[in-house]
Amino acid sequence: MFQGRYIKWNPYPLCEGQRMSCEALHDDWEGFRIWFKSESGPMLIVGFPSVLFYASSEDAARLSVVANEVPLRLPHLFWKVEQSALVAEFHRQSCGTRSQWNITHYAFLSVNDCIDVLATEPPVFREHGGIRQ
Repeated sequence: MFQGRYIKWNPYPLCEGQRMSCEALHDDWEGFRIWFKSESGPMLIVGFPSVLFYASSEDAARLSVVANEVPLRLPHLFWKVEQSALVAEFHRQSCGTRSQWNITHYAFLSVNDCIDVLATEPPVFREHGGIRQ
């Protein structure tokens, strides 16, 4: 996991306390989408119109400990990362050309994958077959 201050985020209350698995990632002309499935509920699609960066890895491959003020209470899918080392590295690699942009580091910690997304716009949430904000 990338160093930073992980803040529990609850944009989609129906997922609170659910064990969610990542079923698919799609990055194409429709934008970037992550498909999550709970053990009992509908498929949830988290969509971004555009992203600056994303990374996904199997949760077992992410063994580092995050020095967080508050312990990460899992299962919880949605996190925002403040003082993100990933955002700092993105600015370094882009030579500061986007340093004036308001970039948010979103972290999705599912039971099988850790997905990090850098974006300037918040995601849109959609259940398979319907839209709910």
